[in-house]
Amino acid sequence: MQARRAVLEWARAHVEDRALLSDIALAVSEAATNVVLHAYRDRPVPGGLVVEAACADDHMTICVRDEGSGLAPRVDSPGLGLGLGLIAQVADSSDVRTPENGGTEVMMRFKLS
Repeated sequence: MQARRAVLEWARAHVEDRALLSDIALAVSEAATNVVLHAYRDRPVPGGLVVEAACADDHMTICVRDEGSGLAPRVDSPGLGLGLGLIAQVADSSDVRTPENGGTEVMMRFKLS
């Protein structure tokens, strides 16, 4: 997955801990997979995915954002429904938001020290 690869390449410049890099990769993969499976399910053509990452002091923040239909329960979900739970387990904090212009934004924060 391109999003995971790009974030890991960038994160390696800031993180030496292999376990933390693995957690970051898992969280980004799960957030991006949610976009692929759920964000554009009501549209004939899928939309985009934006990943932003930043380091400040002792933490890294990663945001995965889409412009899809937003968070909604899905009884026909093709996934197991574990993605957000996995993100919550591996990140030091996480939050799911609906931006003003729609879509879904998953914010993840990882302590570097």
